[in-house]
Amino acid sequence: MADEKDSEVKPRLDINIDMKLIIIGLLVFVVAVGGSYFLMKSLMAPLMPKQEGAGKLMTGNLVEVGEFTTNINDVNGQRFLKVKVTVEVSTDDKKAQEKITQYMPVIKDSILTIISSKTVADLDVRNRNNLKAEIKNDLNAKIGANTVLNVYFTDFIMQ
Repeated sequence: MADEKDSEVKPRLDINIDMKLIIIGLLVFVVAVGGSYFLMKSLMAPLMPKQEGAGKLMTGNLVEVGEFTTNINDVNGQRFLKVKVTVEVSTDDKKAQEKITQYMPVIKDSILTIISSKTVADLDVRNRNNLKAEIKNDLNAKIGANTVLNVYFTDFIMQ
């Protein structure tokens, strides 16, 4: 009987030692993975592009100008653009939205004139910020200084 008790005790000690090794190994692995993540993140940070506009909040009210469908200035004249434009007006001026609604025909004409004069290359994704800036500057010149803060395209379909 003494031999049976000794043989039963030995496997339990081996299991406890094996479990301790497994737990210690897992802890070392988790610490190594976490450390390498933070090390790679800090080494790669200077190479990653900076996100400047991520924390920027809108400062104005949004006014929907409308939807425009026009021909694109193309050699064949068979390309169309359908775009929905919304402008952000300043909240400093109490009458900014009233001013926008009063000048809505002028705004629509300006946007339509600018968009229809563009070529396919001008309407490319890479040049869209230039188009927005041109519309914003033109509207501010016609309506008043810094009434329009931003121009947004909510739909932009080119065919």
